[in-house]
Amino acid sequence: METSIWQEYQNEGLIVIGISNTMNIGNFVDENSLTFPILFDPGSNGGVDGGHTYDLYYLPNDGSPYPRDFIVNAEGILEYANNEIDMEWMIYIIENLLGLSNLIGDINGDENLNILDVVLITNLILSDSSYNETADLNQDGGINILDIIVLISIILGR
Repeated sequence: METSIWQEYQNEGLIVIGISNTMNIGNFVDENSLTFPILFDPGSNGGVDGGHTYDLYYLPNDGSPYPRDFIVNAEGILEYANNEIDMEWMIYIIENLLGLSNLIGDINGDENLNILDVVLITNLILSDSSYNETADLNQDGGINILDIIVLISIILGR
């Protein structure tokens, strides 16, 4: 997180904030050379239980609650939430939010993801066209129905 995200994108306007359930994280910060701010989760007893922030974002039956990574856009809308680090996907989302890369799934290049892009991906699949990185939403190296499912999920906000 420190080098791949914070140091790489802080000059682009990205803000990274860590939230801890304990106030005694100095050794962890030092050992990992962390330079982004880490805040204490109010309401935490400092043990394994979280505080107010933890309670707001804990998702039962979603694996370990820690660490939990979120990407929130400039309007305060949640763009990403995961409890397993997926650095590649996080960087993709960050670069899109910062306007640093092409929007994957935007086949017609209009900077919108909509039904037109679904139709164009379908046409790419049916015509057995050559590989198109923009159409490979799940980044598996191929274009198929799974990419259409991912695009529809993004469009519907799921």
